[in-house]
Amino acid sequence: MNRLSFKKYYKKKGFTLIELIAVIGIIAILATVLLPKVSGYIKEAKKTKVIDQCRKVVMAVESYDLRNECVYERGKTISNAKKERGIEKYLKDVSLNNLNIDKTTIGDCYKVLNGKEFDFEENTEILDVSNIEK
Repeated sequence: MNRLSFKKYYKKKGFTLIELIAVIGIIAILATVLLPKVSGYIKEAKKTKVIDQCRKVVMAVESYDLRNECVYERGKTISNAKKERGIEKYLKDVSLNNLNIDKTTIGDCYKVLNGKEFDFEENTEILDVSNIEK
């Protein structure tokens, strides 16, 4: 067999540089299209966690109020309400890690549940009570 016929039947294995660049380009385009959507879903999931935790606080306060025939004070912080109002038994084993219980008031939780816009403290997943829509 001469050299020309050998090259004719010999198949090179692997990818060419142009094929690799094309694949990397396609992946980059897909990443730029999908990444904003994924980060939006993550932020919505965080907001859902805050709403769920606010719902648990409101349910605990209202359960206590119904049982003891009293009216809640919306200005009290969650930590004060847990101490003074006796709602800690209703919030037993409830994680409130997305609420700053020393700053967040019962009224803030009601605002969140009523659909007011809110945001998080900078670089955290904790509710920023100063940004809750009035």
